[in-house]
Amino acid sequence: MARLQGIGMLVATRIAVVAGACWLSFAPAFAQAVAYTIDPKKSEVLFSYSMPISTGTGRFTSVTGISNINDADQTQTTVDALIDTRTLRAGDYQAQLRGADFFDVGRYPQMRFKSRSVRAKSATSADITGDITVKGVTRTIVLHSALTPPGPGGARQFRAKTRINRNDFNMTAYAFLVGEAVDIEIRAELTPAR
Repeated sequence: MARLQGIGMLVATRIAVVAGACWLSFAPAFAQAVAYTIDPKKSEVLFSYSMPISTGTGRFTSVTGISNINDADQTQTTVDALIDTRTLRAGDYQAQLRGADFFDVGRYPQMRFKSRSVRAKSATSADITGDITVKGVTRTIVLHSALTPPGPGGARQFRAKTRINRNDFNMTAYAFLVGEAVDIEIRAELTPAR
């Protein structure tokens, strides 16, 4: 009887070792981040701000960058994006917004967002805390984001919203006409990096 118990314990130990080895062999695959690039032809950043009798809007049509996405552990996901300020489109107010009082695109042709941490809210949404640099000024913001699962070809849709205060970035002109709060929406398509 003792011998049978000893054999049983030996078999159980071997099964546990094999199971552990199998789990370890699969764990890195689940934990590994996948690199994606932001498709500049299918991505844009929109913004809006209040005016006395209307809402002003604009958009940047060139966004580039890379995101390392870890679906198993969103806290390990990172984002690093560049926005070409020279692609600003804003209708009647385009000249003013491109000028020195606002984005000053001649001196500052790029804005940058670089993530610092990610807090998962669900399997497809997260709050991304990071630093945004505009006109040489860096501030910490939070992007409230959503990400679709990979579609055909592996592409994913990324959406994010946030609000900033334009005064934080030395855009203080026309205080009596333009509100301080600026709402930002990011619409990006991410494709697997090759």
